[in-house]
Amino acid sequence: MGIIERQDLLAVYYAGNSREQTKYRHEYSLVEVKKRERDLSPLLKKLPADTLRFLEIAGDLAEKYQLRLYLVGGQVRDIFLKVENRDLDLVLEGDLESYIRELADVFKVQYIYNAQFRTGNLVLPCGLNIDLAGLRRESYRYSGALPDVEPAEDILEDLFRRDYTVNSLVLSLNKAEWGLLLDFFNGLEDLQEGKLRLLHPFSFLDDPIRIIRGIRLAVKTGFTFEEESFALLEEVLTKADFSRLSLDRVLKEMELLFASPVDPALVALLRSYPVFRLLKLELEIDEKLTEQARELESYLAEFGEKNYNIEEWVMRMALFLADAGEGVLNWKVRSDFKEIFLAYYRYKHLLVELDRNLAADELAAKLKGLRDEELLILLVKAGSRRIKENILRYMKELKDIELKINGRDLLANGLEPGPLIREILDEVYRKRLKGSLDTREEQLAYARDLIRKSGENKE
Repeated sequence: MGIIERQDLLAVYYAGNSREQTKYRHEYSLVEVKKRERDLSPLLKKLPADTLRFLEIAGDLAEKYQLRLYLVGGQVRDIFLKVENRDLDLVLEGDLESYIRELADVFKVQYIYNAQFRTGNLVLPCGLNIDLAGLRRESYRYSGALPDVEPAEDILEDLFRRDYTVNSLVLSLNKAEWGLLLDFFNGLEDLQEGKLRLLHPFSFLDDPIRIIRGIRLAVKTGFTFEEESFALLEEVLTKADFSRLSLDRVLKEMELLFASPVDPALVALLRSYPVFRLLKLELEIDEKLTEQARELESYLAEFGEKNYNIEEWVMRMALFLADAGEGVLNWKVRSDFKEIFLAYYRYKHLLVELDRNLAADELAAKLKGLRDEELLILLVKAGSRRIKENILRYMKELKDIELKINGRDLLANGLEPGPLIREILDEVYRKRLKGSLDTREEQLAYARDLIRKSGENKE
């Protein structure tokens, strides 16, 4: 029986406070919970010098006030993977606000402290981004809710908030136990075997965003979901109710997912796991997207070199949203992002019209007004070479052509206000697209000729 079918258990679980929910997570843990230790101090010596220096100073400061300080999460994982990580997550047993204030003073930097969530942040001049938190345990009032946070009694309670076992590893930074790895969930073994395993079966229900994080981690590391965790992922994506899940939170995680170039591994994962259901979308991820994504990355690199102002993550996500259609209309997102997400849905009819030889003015008439991102989406979705050539021709040769005259110039030359101003400017523009009328003087002369002819026609 799946976790969602255990409505009796879920009702009791979500009615509980943080202590009670932590108890259930422990009781139903997917791994044997026990303290495993290993000396990692030799590995710490291989960290970048500025990272190592910071950790030593932070640990000494905690020791000074008889506090316990841990390095947790992705940084510990990445030490084993030999991947540099400039984002550090620290957990402190003790008064976090006083500690972070003094730590910031040592490094002469500003800090941020959030009393509600017992978290803080500081950024060092060398580029290290430091997130700090006190020991916390969390409870969720319903699936997808923001957690209610309370102080935890020990590091184990705190670790039950983590998503995957490979992210539950902690390193002691106190001098007496410097570099001591604490592994309560056998995360080191999963790390060595390349497995993504949940700590407990409530994890994806507590925070469905963890599904996206897991996919991002799978792409980054090549890891695969452990069998039971995979079954829970499938169950939650196919049966759970996401109606109360915040769109903003999902999109922020999607932004991180699509911040890097889309490779075949990501396309394959998104085909296997219908993660867009978190956005209440039923999308068919076609295998053609692998080639379309490769083509998109090529164009993004090309146009990026020319300083086109393109939001790359929005473009990558829009590629997958091509058939979302009206499902995107009610999203409360930036209007320009929504326009890009809807580009294929709104303008795919143009692809048929572009599949023939077109004069410059005809081509411009069809595509004028579309932003670069919308054009690129049509470009990679285009099925024929001729369509692609037409779109590229417009983007590279025609899109930036502008007139050097305007309506005021026509009024100054005797034309009366009215629709004829637009008609004459459009005619000058069409002539300009054909390769003539380069200068303002030439455009003005041609416009005067059109004004004169319009007057003769009235007579």
